[in-house]
Amino acid sequence: MIARLNSVPLLLIMAIVCFTSCKSDPKPAQTTPKKKVTVPAFDGQGAYTYVQKQVDIGTRVPGTDTHKECKDYLVSELKNLGAEVKVQEFKASFFNVKDAESYNIIASINPKLNNRVLLAAHWDTRLVADKDEEDKDKPIDGADDGASGVGVLLQIARTIQENPIDLGVDIIFFDAEDNGVDAATPEESEPESWCLGSQYWYKNKDRDYTAKFGILLDMVGAKDAVFPLEGYSTRDAGAYQDKIWTLAGRMGYGDLFQKKRIGGITDDHYYMNLAGIPSVDIINYPSETFGSYHHTHDDNMDNIDPNTLRIVGQVVTAVLYKESEGSF
Repeated sequence: MIARLNSVPLLLIMAIVCFTSCKSDPKPAQTTPKKKVTVPAFDGQGAYTYVQKQVDIGTRVPGTDTHKECKDYLVSELKNLGAEVKVQEFKASFFNVKDAESYNIIASINPKLNNRVLLAAHWDTRLVADKDEEDKDKPIDGADDGASGVGVLLQIARTIQENPIDLGVDIIFFDAEDNGVDAATPEESEPESWCLGSQYWYKNKDRDYTAKFGILLDMVGAKDAVFPLEGYSTRDAGAYQDKIWTLAGRMGYGDLFQKKRIGGITDDHYYMNLAGIPSVDIINYPSETFGSYHHTHDDNMDNIDPNTLRIVGQVVTAVLYKESEGSF
């Protein structure tokens, strides 16, 4: 009888221990795989229309009426496309212009999401056509050098509005980029005279803001464009640069996105990288120099090819949607 009574508590204790042990074992975390997304088609003609609109407004030299008109248009359009928009105001001085009113336009899509990608382009145009044979002292249209990158990014914002994405996307249109000293030799160069808007943003941005990586678009709409591996991008964001160019090649665009290396170009991505965001510059640099239209009056709508805009826009769109599903 005593033996029987002792055995019952023993069995009961063993059962309790087993039950407690089983309950305390952590279950494997249930991770829901991200839904496979379809990369939407990018409308090159839509981007072309956005480029045309900027050129129709007029030259976008800081301090001019047409510059302010274009600023108001870009802010309004980004808001219409569902982005939260703020404008960072600053003063820019260049050539004989002092303290021109200038504006970095900053738009956020899906602002509450932590995983973010930064896209950028400059929207201002050059005060002088210093590489031209005629009218050197007159401002250029800047259809490619300025408007093309903006046009592609506006069309990307429209694409996201029509095809919602599980990713935070920030778009910055930097101002006062294109009125630096265009030196004949490296010794005469003044790199800090360029990219005044991104310099200001870098020094005054929200301290809490960051992004996983960034892409800058500069001169992305010309006929016969070639986008090589720019040097500062390779140095500061080489892994992302390689992914983008490899993806472009798989998409059949290796003739534009060529894996040939060039030196570093002082562009807005330089300051994006200084801000701690590994950033890549997609920039037309066909043959050891910029295109023949660069800083001339030939940088007009005749120079813009909707198919070039489509290809660049399609590659960047693919990057975003693949990043949203975790496959980039």
